[in-house]
Amino acid sequence: MGRNVRKPSDRSKSSTPAVELNLIPYMDIVFSLVAFILFTSTGLVQVGVVNVNAPRYQDPLEIGMGKQDEEDPKKQLNLTVGITYKGLFIAGVGGVLGEVDAAAEGEAEAPKGPTIPLLTSDQICREALARNTPPSVSCYDTKKLTIEMIKIKNEFPQETKVIIYAQPDVPYEVLVKIMDATRDHEGRALFYDVILSPEIA
Repeated sequence: MGRNVRKPSDRSKSSTPAVELNLIPYMDIVFSLVAFILFTSTGLVQVGVVNVNAPRYQDPLEIGMGKQDEEDPKKQLNLTVGITYKGLFIAGVGGVLGEVDAAAEGEAEAPKGPTIPLLTSDQICREALARNTPPSVSCYDTKKLTIEMIKIKNEFPQETKVIIYAQPDVPYEVLVKIMDATRDHEGRALFYDVILSPEIA
């Protein structure tokens, strides 16, 4: 009976050999799937490029010390579109469009309001206006903004820059919609060179 008992070393030699797993085919499949997903996803995602200039820092001591623009200052528009909780303000070198609401002669000026007020046909927009809170994107009249941009472009055909600023907490979707409304209309380029004001940077 003692002859049948084997030593531990003998048992390990007689056991089945370890099988090595070949991972190369699996790695080939994973690499092929990753490559396929990358190549097909680029066709499904539409990428848009918007020309935006971020605000630049300038030392207050250097203001006024730099070289003056060679262009005639009278020809510069400095078009600005302000996004506020009450609507859109359109301004340029000459002032703000719609700044005074038909003030009668000899009377005090009417209170300054936005060039394009919020749309108040929706209850949500009326509540946002009453509470002075950031309205949704549907509350802004972007069609009227585009019409005003076309009028200004007709007066300043060489101008391409627009400065856009917004009050705090204005939704990002509103900013994008306003940029779209000022950039072009039915294939005609309007003010596509966007400069963001430091208030929203």
